[in-house]
Amino acid sequence: MAGVLFIGTALFLSSCSDSSDDIVETQWEIQPYTVNASEWSWSVTNRRWEAVKQLKYIDDFIYESGAVIGYVFLGDQNVNEVQVQLPYLKSYELTDGSKFTETISYEYSIQTKRVTFYIEPSDGIEDPDAKVTYHFRIVMIW
Repeated sequence: MAGVLFIGTALFLSSCSDSSDDIVETQWEIQPYTVNASEWSWSVTNRRWEAVKQLKYIDDFIYESGAVIGYVFLGDQNVNEVQVQLPYLKSYELTDGSKFTETISYEYSIQTKRVTFYIEPSDGIEDPDAKVTYHFRIVMIW
């Protein structure tokens, strides 16, 4: 019995490896963006407000094998600020009783290395009041 226990322990210990070849370190890049109210432009084609920014550090490996996650900050910093993962949907009720939803989100292109942030109203109506300053964060993990 002692021999079986000894052999089992020896096999277990020899199966553990100190080789660092098996360890792949995770990397990340965090890019903050501010889109000022004056930077939003109406896209007639997409029926939404858009702002395009340069997306640094994106490459084919991150695009194909990594993760790109977007966030928007809502509220006032150091007061009631929250960080919300995109897309962020908010429903509104108008004075006439009708309702619509506004979607704040993003899309990015590996070809242009740009990110497009957008505010998309469900009713497709160009509302200049939707153009407010937003602070975004793009996190790339690979």
